[in-house]
Amino acid sequence: MPKSRYRLTNPLRFVIERQFVKGAQYQLMAVVALIGLISFSGGILAKMVAQPEWEFGESVWWAFLRLTDPGYLGDDEGTWLRIISTFLTVSGYVVFLGALVAIMTQWLTSKMRELEQGLTPVAVKNHIVILGWTNRTHSIVVEFFESVGKMKHFLARLGEKKLKLVILAENSSAQLTRNLKADQQIGKRADEIILRTGDPLQMEHLLRVDCYNASAIIIPSYNSKFQDFVSADVETIKTLLSLSSNPKIKEKNQLPYVVAEIQDEKKINVARRAYPGPLEIIAGDSIISRLIAQNVRHVGLSEVYEALLSKGLKSDLYTRNHPALTGKRCDEIERLFPRAIFMGVVRVSEGQFTPILNVSNDFVVQSNDRLVFLAGSHEDTEPAGRSSKPKKLDLQTLHEPGEEHTPVVKMIRLLILGWNNRIPALIHEFGSYIDQEIEVTVVSVLPASDREKKIDLHGGYVNRVACTQVEADYINEAELREVNPGAFDHIILLSTDQLQDTEEADARTIVGKILLDEILDGEQNQPHILVDLANPGNSLLLKKPNTELIISPIILSHLLAQVALRRELQSIYTELFTVGGAEIEFKSIEHYGLGPGNYTFEEVEQVTALVGETAIGVFKNKKNGHLKNKLILNPPKNEYLTITENDEFVVLMTY
Repeated sequence: MPKSRYRLTNPLRFVIERQFVKGAQYQLMAVVALIGLISFSGGILAKMVAQPEWEFGESVWWAFLRLTDPGYLGDDEGTWLRIISTFLTVSGYVVFLGALVAIMTQWLTSKMRELEQGLTPVAVKNHIVILGWTNRTHSIVVEFFESVGKMKHFLARLGEKKLKLVILAENSSAQLTRNLKADQQIGKRADEIILRTGDPLQMEHLLRVDCYNASAIIIPSYNSKFQDFVSADVETIKTLLSLSSNPKIKEKNQLPYVVAEIQDEKKINVARRAYPGPLEIIAGDSIISRLIAQNVRHVGLSEVYEALLSKGLKSDLYTRNHPALTGKRCDEIERLFPRAIFMGVVRVSEGQFTPILNVSNDFVVQSNDRLVFLAGSHEDTEPAGRSSKPKKLDLQTLHEPGEEHTPVVKMIRLLILGWNNRIPALIHEFGSYIDQEIEVTVVSVLPASDREKKIDLHGGYVNRVACTQVEADYINEAELREVNPGAFDHIILLSTDQLQDTEEADARTIVGKILLDEILDGEQNQPHILVDLANPGNSLLLKKPNTELIISPIILSHLLAQVALRRELQSIYTELFTVGGAEIEFKSIEHYGLGPGNYTFEEVEQVTALVGETAIGVFKNKKNGHLKNKLILNPPKNEYLTITENDEFVVLMTY
């Protein structure tokens, strides 16, 4: 192998290169040195060949002026002096202007790129931090901007006037900021969002968003695959460890409030052990599984949950401290809130929140209770007088409170098309209902052995649930027909988590729904269909009768945002979504001995209270799928509602 030829200039070039890569300041020093060398050389040459009478300093200054300012070129006389002056002027254009401008331009460009990346630590306090950009983050931001009343009082508790939202994203580029500004729901308010680049697993990056001066920290999850060695839950727990182990904690002496999403409910205890500070955990898979199970149990419930979990008209949950109402009975409190529905209380004891919903008329509020309302605004939860008492209704038949009914066990045939990590939790949730038995058929291209393994890891099968695993592709019409969808009572299409792109996952779900509609067209039995989507933008494609939608990222985003603003809301949602305790159901008007007619909602409240239930709304045309239905939550109490045999009341009852 021939040896490379050694050159005397190589060491010099190497030294110059090492200086240039150190940054703009070293590059400028090199240019200054080069300017000085050229000025020195030009001055000596001018003194030697043209102006020997000049002093040395005078000749160097003459050369420097020609190098930096071409205006002096016409002042020189003599051939040699003009030649040297021309050389210096041309060198000035190349070195002084060209190199200097190039260095400064490069420095400014790199500095602007660095600022756009968001590497500078924030200098704010009492801000809200979102650690990570996932398919939940956008909806969380929108929820904060739309929850005007809750946000106003949240900031008031902190002594702040304006929301300061900081997001730590893996790549917080200028394009992400432009995307936020282009969003119709965010728009100009994107300027209120501070983006920082970083990884929440890194302690120094947590300092970049100043987590330890934050009023609340949200850790959203992402969709992890079954084969992932590092799941989303592992990263969340590692982030909690990084938060609690950072040396900055020693200076603060307290940990910030954190709301974290954990997909696997079995890892909640590990997460609590990793973070000893104030922590609320949203168990994503379990919550969505409970919502799906309750929608199978009570068809139409998805619309109620959508209204409760989003910023809807007159349908937000609020918790309030009203010390003046301590010792008051439930029936006394109800008359003080004509524009809100009193649903119960959250009892606070040693930092623990215990929800007590659907309370009886003689329930007495204690000093540590926070009242729970369904209202349209925060102002509606302020006490006000009620003009008149509800009139007594002449009822033909009415179940007495506390009357025992023999539970009837229902057999339900359920078809699940697709697979994701929520199915084991869903099967376990179905097993918790004692009044039903379910035959579940799961159709997926994923090998049955892998599905069985996942179910076994979650705790195996449970009583009252029989499961059959079928290996087939439900977007293949022939294979879907072999399953005979018309023989089932309910069909659930699940968005797969085997694909990283949610658009691709939803595309399979939508195609499966279209094929399902074609197969069921003309069938006498029309199963109830529930579709789980991963991208909210696809919801408009499936708005059809007898079809309900659950958009998991939207639901979980609303929960994360609402619990961050009001911690006790977590206990209320858990109570509503879990089997037993207080649940939301639909009841026909015949159940209360009522016939079709005009009733005020105040009268409806009175009737449902007689059987130990709390009315929260009316579902118009609930029984007739061919008519346009409409969910009305917290309607005006003194205005008359036309109730027909197709309508049902939305009530909160206790099991």
